[in-house]
Amino acid sequence: MTAGLLPSGQLLRLRPETDMVAFGDGPPLSHAAFRRQVSGLAQTLRGCDVATLACRDSAAFAIGLVALLRAGTRVLLPPNGLPATLATLPGGPGRLVDDAAVWAAAPSDQPPPAPPADAAVTFFTSGSSGAPKCISRRLVELEREAALLEGLWGGVLGGAPVLALVGHQHLYGLTFKILWPLAAGRPFDRRTPAVWESLLQDLPDQAALVVSPAHLGRMGGLSALPAARSPAAVFTAGAPLAAADARQAAALLGAPPIEIFGSTETGAVATRRQTLGDEDWTLLPGHRLLQSDDGRLRLYSPYSQAEVETADRIEPRPGGFRFLGRADRIAKVAGKRVALTEVEQALAALPWLAEAAALQLDDGALAAVAVPSPAGAERLAALGAFRFSRLLRRDLAGRLDTAALPKRWRFPDALPFHPLGKNIGAALAALFTEEKAR
Repeated sequence: MTAGLLPSGQLLRLRPETDMVAFGDGPPLSHAAFRRQVSGLAQTLRGCDVATLACRDSAAFAIGLVALLRAGTRVLLPPNGLPATLATLPGGPGRLVDDAAVWAAAPSDQPPPAPPADAAVTFFTSGSSGAPKCISRRLVELEREAALLEGLWGGVLGGAPVLALVGHQHLYGLTFKILWPLAAGRPFDRRTPAVWESLLQDLPDQAALVVSPAHLGRMGGLSALPAARSPAAVFTAGAPLAAADARQAAALLGAPPIEIFGSTETGAVATRRQTLGDEDWTLLPGHRLLQSDDGRLRLYSPYSQAEVETADRIEPRPGGFRFLGRADRIAKVAGKRVALTEVEQALAALPWLAEAAALQLDDGALAAVAVPSPAGAERLAALGAFRFSRLLRRDLAGRLDTAALPKRWRFPDALPFHPLGKNIGAALAALFTEEKAR
């Protein structure tokens, strides 16, 4: 089937009843069954003002999302459905729509109403400090983004099935695994595997993969796919992707990762493919860089059709920009501005470390959480944590200003994990509340 988009406002697009919407874990979900389940659930939600959507099954999630939007319900989308998370939602979670609630609704042939003009999804994300942020995105913006993505890559993907290692509770997973496939008529996997081995075991030919830099950095030990099974495209977003990981993924999967630059506030705004390493970002069609007095990324968005300013520091380039790190990741140490991203880049260049994160603690001290490389682990065992940290500071002295040299260190076996590859600030800071370093 040729992929295509209907006008804005019609996520529940008209398709042949036998078309596959989702696959995996049992018989495929046809469009007829999907539409009837949406209609039935929308009827049960009539009159519901606010609801939290938290489904593990991506098919149930898609049904719940379309039904809520068509019922005129305000949709809350937390990062997960854990009780502790739901308890922190401002104003409360409202009605909970989970897997059980979706499938408990009786299917109906009665068409649900169209979404209201102000239909929106409210996300709850974590900033660099770990504090939750509430961000609303209108449905019309999300549909414009899906249309733009289809215009860019729809011809390459065709009817490719979509599989993902990232969850659908975040904007990136929601857009690339659920909204774009629904709008374009592509089937998606209702499962979200935790590891590559599970994803690759039943990988269809010429699939579209939606993953994160964290996943692409954990491909060691995998065998290269036969050329016939190479995916049509591999998308990645959520955090910086190391050039070495990009090259390894291209070699193992047979497709160079397509990196997406964006945020929950802006959606996807730029893209690149790394070959040499740290290439500039190219703006997606319709986006325009605007003048910024403090070096932050400020642009016109075709999704919101308005100006958007971010906390990303950039250097304008023809057709795009070079990313310089987050403006909210600037620390003031001894009266000097220290870019935490630059500290992390210097740490990552040391042969003793496999990966590292930098942060400023509440007492103002600059700190580093560093995972030793095999060689570094040997030195750590031989020298102890204090002397090993002195070795690292000595090696950093030729790369960084004195104010940018971390004073406090932790050496865990791995950095705290975020589903999209982002470091979690609160989890990093918590390592320094312990009495002893590893």
